[in-house]
Amino acid sequence: MLSAVQGFVSRHRRGLAVTAGVTGGIYLMGKYAKTKLIEFQEKSASERTAKENMKRRFEQNQQDCVFTVLSLLPTLGDQLLHELNVELITTKLQQSRSQRSTPMPTPDSSMILPPKPLDDTEASTAAAVVTSSEDNGANGVNQQQQPIDQTEETSKDDQVLAAEKTATQELEVNSKINGRFEKHEADANAENGHIVALPDKEVEVDKEIAQEESVANGSTSEEKAQEAKETEQEKEKEQERRQEQEKEQDSTERNVSEESTARLQATAIDETAALIDRRVKLELWTELKIMSFTRTITALYSLTLLTLLTQIQLNLLGRFTYVSSVVALSNTTDASYRVESPAPKGSLTSVNGLLDFQTEKKYLTFSYWLLHEGWRRWSEKVREVVDDIVGSISLKRTFTAKEFSELLAEIRSRLEYAEVDGKRIPINMREYMLPDDVAEEYEVLRAGGVDEADLTVDPMLRNLLDETRDFIDSNDFATVLSSTLATTFARFNLAFQPTFNPFLLTPPRNPGSGIEEIENEDDMDRAVPLASLLPLVTRQVHLIINGVPNEYVESLALVKDLQAFSAIVYSSFSEQLMNH
Repeated sequence: MLSAVQGFVSRHRRGLAVTAGVTGGIYLMGKYAKTKLIEFQEKSASERTAKENMKRRFEQNQQDCVFTVLSLLPTLGDQLLHELNVELITTKLQQSRSQRSTPMPTPDSSMILPPKPLDDTEASTAAAVVTSSEDNGANGVNQQQQPIDQTEETSKDDQVLAAEKTATQELEVNSKINGRFEKHEADANAENGHIVALPDKEVEVDKEIAQEESVANGSTSEEKAQEAKETEQEKEKEQERRQEQEKEQDSTERNVSEESTARLQATAIDETAALIDRRVKLELWTELKIMSFTRTITALYSLTLLTLLTQIQLNLLGRFTYVSSVVALSNTTDASYRVESPAPKGSLTSVNGLLDFQTEKKYLTFSYWLLHEGWRRWSEKVREVVDDIVGSISLKRTFTAKEFSELLAEIRSRLEYAEVDGKRIPINMREYMLPDDVAEEYEVLRAGGVDEADLTVDPMLRNLLDETRDFIDSNDFATVLSSTLATTFARFNLAFQPTFNPFLLTPPRNPGSGIEEIENEDDMDRAVPLASLLPLVTRQVHLIINGVPNEYVESLALVKDLQAFSAIVYSSFSEQLMNH
């Protein structure tokens, strides 16, 4: 048996050697292939894990960008709403409207002030309250009747006194005539020889009569003088009465003339005030129109630029965070991963390819420029364009949805492009997003709360800023900016669709049916006056800044071009992380 086996081996020695060699080779190759397959599977798994980790971190980074923008918007909104205060102009218009609708108090006769001396006529004219024409007429009649009645009573009294004085004078004259007649008879009897001796008593009586005559003659002259004085006094009184009546008439006429003058002055003042009020209201409406569009459009652009700047900043920092996680997980002693610096040592990365916390903090502080200075510069440019395009449009002009969209497109075209040698070139937005001057950079760091001892732009921070500017100046950024602005303004136009198409606000009559006919074609795209659109334009700025949920920020986060741009920024470390 043994000899037989040895003979078989000797006879087939070569074949057995080949078979053994082939079998061994196959085994070794299988083992090698298995080893390589295991290695490939492990590598694929590690790469898949790395990609999933990177994807998860990238998605988390995009969410961080959204939250960061939402946290920064109130800072922007407070300044925007304070410096472009449209509500203040609206309040002024409402106040002027309420003052115009309030009726003025009607003056009555009790409000007439008493007349003042002639020296104070001008002052009293300015201070007197104007009365109505009927009250003035009634007062004038009463003032004229009172002096007439007084003159009639005084004339009657004068007539009675004159009659009494006349009767007294006649009696005195008769007594004087009788006495003279008796004396004449006595003288005649004496001449005729009939002399009669008169007793002493009669002589005394004659003396008394003579004395009485002399007294009577003296009293008569005195009475005449007294009468003349009384007559002169009466004439003076009458003249004074006439003067008083004339003065009263003059004062009445003066009051009437003053009243008419005051009324004319009041009418002129009312007309002037109405003219000034109309002019002021027109200026307020024009300012309201320009400021409403300026504020809202500035808010739309500021939100878009803030979103893009935040995406660049956080994605640049996110890639270094990812590098640090890869370094920590791969155990830097393993040669499978190695972090290399694409720039000179200490430029972008510190030890082990990582950014320190202080550099990261200072880099994020540069968003202060857009939030406090950049938007103001952009707002000035927006106001110029809006004033040129919207300022000449009447508030009564009507707009359809298409016309309003074309108006916004014209404003955007003037803002985003410049004519250079007959060509439309996109405007670089870098000056509104980051400071270009070194002094401005230090001012941003100081205003952002960086310590005075750390107000330096080290090489790492400088290269981060330069790389950010490179991304902003790139063609990709211009494309992304156009896409994001188109999305933002499309969302803005969408907010006006219910105003132009009231059919969209009405609930369907048959909820079960998917198709519903429109009865009134005017509801599809009706024309709306610009004055009715201003409140909607003004209200949108509050939704842009403080909307919860903020549909504008959410719509920007879904823009495909922005996501691709963020991925480019986030994955720009491919030269730093290399496999060996």
